[in-house]
Amino acid sequence: MPLVNQEAERIFRGMKSKNSSRFKDLYGKRDKEVMYATANKLAQKKQTKQKTWKSGMGFKEENQKLSYKDFIDLCEGNPTTRMLSKSKTQQTGNISADRGTDEKKNRASRKALEKDLKKKGIGYKKGVGEYKYSSGEGTGREVSYQTSPGKGMSKRRFGKVMRRLGRKHGQESVITKDKDKPARLHDTESKKPGKSMNVGKSKPGKNPSGYGETSGTKVRKGKLGKTNKPAYHYG
Repeated sequence: MPLVNQEAERIFRGMKSKNSSRFKDLYGKRDKEVMYATANKLAQKKQTKQKTWKSGMGFKEENQKLSYKDFIDLCEGNPTTRMLSKSKTQQTGNISADRGTDEKKNRASRKALEKDLKKKGIGYKKGVGEYKYSSGEGTGREVSYQTSPGKGMSKRRFGKVMRRLGRKHGQESVITKDKDKPARLHDTESKKPGKSMNVGKSKPGKNPSGYGETSGTKVRKGKLGKTNKPAYHYG
């Protein structure tokens, strides 16, 4: 992708020298593509003229100022990107309340899970996840919750609460992840669960193996969204 002008080139050089590792972590092999696109958008936004009506004076052209917020909105405005970034820098978890394909029952289950999360002081962000059935019957989709520990909650306590809620809401497993460490998959279905499983670090895009991934796709009125793109996964 070519840079549109000298201003875009200047912005690109700045991102490359100061934030190249951050773009690499967030976007993987697409890092340069995203940097080019971001530089072009920022350069074009800076050059855009905003016309405002002045009573008795006609139109007046004013240059729009480029702010740090503009950069964040363009670079990290995607909710999936924010979830991916959070999973790399903070303690998080992943849980769902969906079971089967009865959407009416699942909506009720989601409300119950949200009530329990709030009661425990655990923060959450809803999205859409996709996974392979363990029985080999294809893939399923669900409303997925990226969770974060409440104020003063220890890592140990957070993990214990997540496992208990997974068991209470009929889930086969839940995931916990500590900052830049690999995520851990916890069995919440077996009466005597074994040790947690290492499922890898957070990575952008859909899972190459076809196993679970999640996204920040908006969940409106508690309904399961129609897509989980873009997505991030552990691997």
